[in-house]
Amino acid sequence: MKRIIALLVCGYALACHAQTIDTAPRLAASYFKEAEIAAKDQHVWKEKVYGRTMFVDPQTRMTYANMPDSAGLLKPAGDIFTGILPKDVMLANTAIYWQGKMWSVMLWPLYGDRDDRTNLVLHESFHRIQQQMGFPERSPTVDHLSSMYGRIYFLLELQALRAALGKPLDQRGADLNNALLFRQKRQLLFPDTYKNERILEMSEGLAEYTGVILGRPKDHILQHLYDQIDTAGNRKSLIRSCAYITGPVYGYLLYQKAPDWTLKIDSNSDFPVLISNYYHIALPKYPGDEALTAIAKKYNGDAIIQSEKIKEEQRLQIADQYIDLFTRKPVLTLTLVKMGIEFNPNTLFDLGEYGTVYPTAQVKDNWGQLIVSAGGMLMKDWQVITLSAENIGQNDRTVTGNGWKLVLNQGWELMKVDALHYKLISKN
Repeated sequence: MKRIIALLVCGYALACHAQTIDTAPRLAASYFKEAEIAAKDQHVWKEKVYGRTMFVDPQTRMTYANMPDSAGLLKPAGDIFTGILPKDVMLANTAIYWQGKMWSVMLWPLYGDRDDRTNLVLHESFHRIQQQMGFPERSPTVDHLSSMYGRIYFLLELQALRAALGKPLDQRGADLNNALLFRQKRQLLFPDTYKNERILEMSEGLAEYTGVILGRPKDHILQHLYDQIDTAGNRKSLIRSCAYITGPVYGYLLYQKAPDWTLKIDSNSDFPVLISNYYHIALPKYPGDEALTAIAKKYNGDAIIQSEKIKEEQRLQIADQYIDLFTRKPVLTLTLVKMGIEFNPNTLFDLGEYGTVYPTAQVKDNWGQLIVSAGGMLMKDWQVITLSAENIGQNDRTVTGNGWKLVLNQGWELMKVDALHYKLISKN
């Protein structure tokens, strides 16, 4: 049965800064201390947020940890523990189960900016404890946020939330009501996939809220949220990154009403219901398209619509190119059994009934390891990966194509089915 063991859940780009072998352990120790201090005495969750954590260099697999491992692979080095992480452990910004313990993992080097760095560490710290608190790690794609109207009403929701953030608590009702109306419109337009917004918010959204509320000084949070809202329209993809925005924004609105709101929720909680309860506003009733259009004008709706129409033309052109690549030209199909994957959630491209395109990714499964560095791979329902097989070639156990490399495990072979189709077969 398929099991996702590693996800690049943050989509953060690594900030590279000069380091030597001597300075890296000291930096790592200081980063651990930053996160420990930031999370101290902050009763956000029922479980302690800061805990077993490691930073891993993806090139050398050199690891800096704040605690020892049970097998003794990580040796004491001053205030931390260092060693080489085994190659069978897949790397990503995530949480993993290793040697009988859950660990928060971040790729090294971390951000140079203190706020971003501590935000990241505590985001991944939530992923380490979420299962035991009853919040399963689920990462569906919110496919309708790749469509023009899905993006329009998401960006309008954010603008209404921005307006609410800028007002006193007792004057936020109208803007919060309008934000929920734009959200309700998405539910009406996309009933089949709308539920994925709530599911993603109760995993990635809560993780990012944890990173923001604990990892950033209180007087920095509001500007950070404004920045996230103001740049949302520039993101290449929102189908997974949406919750990284709404989680902290809704979470902070609730925090200002009741700092302990997180202690009273579960995985079935819903931000609209929470906002309604804490701000004492009734969940809105849809007023009709004409009234909603008038409301949208209050939040720069005309400019958002115009911009998204241009982006939609570009999106359709890219979609046609991908459909041609993956359905009309030679392809290699990989069946997923026991998958581990790392990817950037900010770049995913929804291809509707065909699946989701991952422009870059690393995947491990029973058949071996796949590295996609350009051109993309198409994944359908977390069960099948499709790769372009134009210019496919093989040298020993390495299969290559345009922008990807596949290293096969022993017992697996590449098989040509017909002129347009390749697959892997097991001799075991």
